[in-house]
Amino acid sequence: PFRGSGEPVLYLSNPRGVDDGVQRDTLDAVKALNQKRLDVVGDPEIATRINSFEMAYRMQASAPDLVDLAKEPQSVLDMYGAEPGKPSFANNCLLARRLLERGVRFVQLFHEAWDQHGNLT
Repeated sequence: PFRGSGEPVLYLSNPRGVDDGVQRDTLDAVKALNQKRLDVVGDPEIATRINSFEMAYRMQASAPDLVDLAKEPQSVLDMYGAEPGKPSFANNCLLARRLLERGVRFVQLFHEAWDQHGNLT
């Protein structure tokens, strides 16, 4: 899930001391080991694991661009009432649109403060 404030996706960044090259090298090494095992036993779950790791890497690499609302034209920000860097439902709606534009098939938004029943008195 994407968060409306703070870091949009927890643990998206590599740990300190692990740059993108180190991460890619590690994934390539794990992939090579998994591929060797796949070649020996032919278990389709191993192929699925390889594909899952690769998909996770691609998602991690593409997420920073996705959540950077500052790249939107001012006219779009104005249309949504969005202010990059400030948590708001407007920002979440804009992020949802960006997810859909990138092929995400299902997006669900939550707005915790939409109902004022607990705050009427």
